[in-house]
Amino acid sequence: MMEKIFCKACTKEIKTKKERYVHIEDFNCEQLTNQSWWHLKCFTKAMNRDLTILEKQAAAMLNKASVIFNKLPDELKADEEYIIT
Repeated sequence: MMEKIFCKACTKEIKTKKERYVHIEDFNCEQLTNQSWWHLKCFTKAMNRDLTILEKQAAAMLNKASVIFNKLPDELKADEEYIIT
């Protein structure tokens, strides 16, 4: 018998034999660091939510920064790649 699993969003038990659900695994390289289970409806709702005011402001700032960056001469643009962990 499988151990009970609970939805990350609504915290209710997921009835695996009767309900659709999503299992998410988070890896750092090949190391599993986290995992979560969601009812499909809860996951869909979480992924399609409206942006917060702060997220909208951040997106607007990134768009402005992109316009400014694209206007820079090529010699000022770095060819480096950064990995954020």
